[in-house]
Amino acid sequence: MVRVSFVFSLFIIYAEICNAQAIEVVRLKNGFEAKGTITNRTESSIVLLTENGKTLTISNDDIESIGQENKAFDPKVLVGQWYCYRADGERDKKYDFVISENEGFYIVKYMHYLDFNSIDNTIKYYPHDSPDHFFERNVDVDIDDGNFSFHFWQLERLTLNSQSRKKRLSLKSTHCDIDLKFLEGKLKGHIDCTNYYNAVGCPGYDDVNESLDDGCGTVFADGPGGKWNVYFVKQ
Repeated sequence: MVRVSFVFSLFIIYAEICNAQAIEVVRLKNGFEAKGTITNRTESSIVLLTENGKTLTISNDDIESIGQENKAFDPKVLVGQWYCYRADGERDKKYDFVISENEGFYIVKYMHYLDFNSIDNTIKYYPHDSPDHFFERNVDVDIDDGNFSFHFWQLERLTLNSQSRKKRLSLKSTHCDIDLKFLEGKLKGHIDCTNYYNAVGCPGYDDVNESLDDGCGTVFADGPGGKWNVYFVKQ
């Protein structure tokens, strides 16, 4: 009974030490290695409390190297709401997303469909990061040592009234690739977007191409959407 209590006490002591100190990897010249916490150092040796609770005294002459153990990245630290900022610090709500986890699988939820009403009744300006309505979409992601990337499709629809009081629509379909890495508590990387079409058409068409085929739309932009550096801050 005394022996069991003594062993149990050693594990408690070891756990407390590990919480306060880093785990060291001691590689010996004979090819073996031991992991644990160094509890004492002298000019001739070190004392190592190993992972299984044993205490080893190792001569410095037998040591090849000593280094800290690289702990595996835990992707669960990424779970939560992330706000997007451009490299200059400008907030860009349109690219905010939420990371969630289920059964070890990770999902990114982003704004897929954004619906706006024109402020000045023209297609020249509308609050790109403040949609009147939006719908979200999920995409699976694989997180590897804090690195992950995903592709998303975002559709923006702007509704305005023409002088003839008939509603007209501006549709913009954007495909984006986001590449990010977890650094210093933030996600940092870049967004690379392509605008597949940007057009004005009449209501009743969910696809700009159909509106164009019926002579009810006008394409006023088509081509690259841009690439920029971004960082995300967890809320």
